[in-house]
Order: sequence, then structure tokens, then C-alpha cells
Amino acid sequence: MIRMINVSKIYDSDGVMTEALRGGSLEICDGEYVAVMGTSGSGKSTLLNIIGGMDSVSGGEYYYNDLKVHEMSSSKLHIFRRDFVSFVFQNFELMKYYTVAENVEMPLLSKRMSASQRKKIVKEKLELLGISELAKKRPSHISGGQQQRCAIARALCSGNELLLADEPTGSLDQNTGSGIMDIFDRLNEMGKTIILITHDPNVAARAKRIIRICDGQIVD
Repeated sequence: MIRMINVSKIYDSDGVMTEALRGGSLEICDGEYVAVMGTSGSGKSTLLNIIGGMDSVSGGEYYYNDLKVHEMSSSKLHIFRRDFVSFVFQNFELMKYYTVAENVEMPLLSKRMSASQRKKIVKEKLELLGISELAKKRPSHISGGQQQRCAIARALCSGNELLLADEPTGSLDQNTGSGIMDIFDRLNEMGKTIILITHDPNVAARAKRIIRICDGQIVD
């Protein structure tokens, strides 16, 4: 379970203080499917980054199950991300000189497993996402929807409990985006906890719960 109590985030840019989150509290249970909505600059990306350990809180408490994430150092946040969180980004963030299979394999390289074990897992994820035939292609040679499927397969390779997605359909046309959302629906049915940011009400409607952020304040 994710539990946040009076969480705030303040950024200091050359002495200019910007309050991105203002004392928000939130609970998300294991297996939930949550959409986060808000206008540009409302704080939704900041919230997602804090949940995923990409950023630290300025105040308040953040618990992931029994872990006190708000007390973690940068090195411990890195371990937290590695062991518990997977990310899917709007612009895919694929390595352009690597093949699809090599991109999907990336999270496994830090784990102690043989090349044959990694190959088996990559094959399973490519099959799950329906892109096995693209394994040897590079990202520049496949469509945007196929690149996003590759990014999701990469996120799943870690086997982490929590899947975070930042505007996962934002770079895709409506039909392709709908297909990507079908995948998220299926992953949630398989037990993944999913939290995604979106500005699209049609995408948000696919989630089981919508959290709104307005001027840094969480409206659950």
C-alpha cells in the first residue's frame, strides 16, 4: 500500500521557491488502477516522481508498505526504484542504437541471472505485448505504438509490483492509444498496481479511480 501524509515538495531555483505539492495526503491500495489528472503545472508529475522514488519529499511522510520512503537517502531511493517500481514514459525513452529485445532486456542486466534466463524473460514479455516479430528491429524502424509496447515490455521485465506511467498515450493517435490502454487494463487484471498521469478524460475513464490535483493540492 502507498500511504502519504501531508506530503509537500518545494523546488529552489536560484533562490526562487516553488511549492509543487502542498501538504497532500493519499492512500492507494495494492492492485488499484488509478489515474491522476490536473492542468499543466498542477503538480501531478511531481506526485508521480515522489511515488516512484525519482524525487524526495520536502515535508511529510511517504510509506510504501512498511518502508519509510521519506527517510531514504538518494542511494536507498535508487534501490527502492530498482526493487519496487517500473516506469513507462510518454516519449518511450528507448535506446535508439539497441534492438527492441536489447531495450527490453535493460532492467535485467543489473540482476544476477544468466544470459539464457534473461533471454527467456525477454521472449515472454515480447510475446505478452505482441511484438515478438520486432525483436531484432531498432526503435526508429517501428511505429510509435510498437515503441510504447516495447517500453511496457521493458517495464514488466523487472517484475516489480508498481507500474507508473506518465502520459502513456500522449504521443499516440487515438486508435493506437486505445490499444495501449487495453494493455494496461489487462495488466491490472493480472494484479499490477497501476498509477498513470493523463490529461485525456477517455484514458482516465479506463482507471478504477481518478485522483485530481489542483494548484499542488490533491483532491481524491
